[in-house]
Amino acid sequence: MLTITGVAHAQEGQSTATATATTKSKQIRVESNDPSVKAAFTNFSDKLYREFRQMLHEPDDVWKFPIEIKVSGTSHDVVDGPTAVTDVELLLDGSFHLQLFVRLHNRYDQTEVNRRFIQLLLYEMMVRPYAGKTEAFQGKQLRVPPWLIRGIDELIKHRASGRPSDLFAGIVKSRKVLPVSEILDQAGDQSLDPVTDSIFGASSAALVAALLDQEEGSQSFRGYLVDLTSPDKHGSDNPSAQLRKHFPGLRGSPDALEKWWSLQIASMGQLQAFEFLSPAQTETALTEALLVEVPAEEAKQAEGFRKLLPHAKPKPGYSGRVQDFDDFLDHTNAKAALQECRMKLRTLGLQAFPLYRGVVLRYEMAVLNLIEGRTRGMDEELEKADREREGIQRSMSRVEDYMNYFEATQAEGTSEAYEQYRQMKEKLEREGRPQRSDRISKYLDALEHEYDNR
Repeated sequence: MLTITGVAHAQEGQSTATATATTKSKQIRVESNDPSVKAAFTNFSDKLYREFRQMLHEPDDVWKFPIEIKVSGTSHDVVDGPTAVTDVELLLDGSFHLQLFVRLHNRYDQTEVNRRFIQLLLYEMMVRPYAGKTEAFQGKQLRVPPWLIRGIDELIKHRASGRPSDLFAGIVKSRKVLPVSEILDQAGDQSLDPVTDSIFGASSAALVAALLDQEEGSQSFRGYLVDLTSPDKHGSDNPSAQLRKHFPGLRGSPDALEKWWSLQIASMGQLQAFEFLSPAQTETALTEALLVEVPAEEAKQAEGFRKLLPHAKPKPGYSGRVQDFDDFLDHTNAKAALQECRMKLRTLGLQAFPLYRGVVLRYEMAVLNLIEGRTRGMDEELEKADREREGIQRSMSRVEDYMNYFEATQAEGTSEAYEQYRQMKEKLEREGRPQRSDRISKYLDALEHEYDNR
């Protein structure tokens, strides 16, 4: 929360001690003593600015107040404290001076800079209606809820990375979904463990996406932002009520917001048409696709079979690899099982990791030959496909080993991701496995204890 407490004098000139640059949008100006740093921050801010405006359907020329980014320090500095700090001043001429102070150091965090910059962009949208109305704004507060900043940041990253579905699909599958009320009430200074923090970020992104997908969502979003500068007595105590005030689609029922948000998470968890599986996921899916499940003969099939061969018995079902086709190919239901196997391979061919697509196609053609009764040379063909698959596995393993080696030996600083992993590991070792109190869990725990004692 940022309080505008005083009125500052407008600056009449710019300092010549630092190099300045203005982005293409003309709204962002970067100051730094290092020309390379100035250029890097100019490119970064211009890119993030365009992604922000595009997501909110904001034209580039609607802004009223410029944003100034001041960068100091170097990557070799060793300092404590935040990487980025925002500041807003109300000037005598009725304009707002929005500033972002960035300090470079050995543990520089670009994520923090991204979020503080997004915060300033939201501030500008909030104070835009007060341009030239100094007396109307004095004493008011700029308050942007943490979920909004985090949600916009994560949603921009999600779209820029091709809308990956892994995280959202994992949340849906694990059912570790934060209630909307808990997302809205999340405090900005509250420390979260890495897993909960990831869930909070993904949930916030889905909530922002659900709001923007509403009818006239962008316009409602602007009204909601402006209202944050002067919350009413209901909205200030009840964030969900304030959202319903500005988004008509959420007024249908008390749980309408929860439903829209749940649908958004489920939608974002679905594999996109242009998204492919990871090598490990492709391996798992390929193993499953090459399994053949041949059902046992039905009663009618068995009866007809006995009329032709009175002493023969109906064939049971079969479950195994397609490579062992000699064991099931003479089964009555073999062709239908192979058709199902082929459809799985065809679907996988569209989603598989690119290196695997050739070998998946090779397996599919072999299965097609088996369906059509052409078995000659299929043993050798499937063996070649298996060897090609093993070659891809070895190549991916070497790539992973090299990347781990590079990260361990060439990284300039400590890995924040590993630090989060270490903290989570220590926490789990200290607190032990989470205990569940439902009846099924108690029953399974009792069974486990009984078998352990045998």
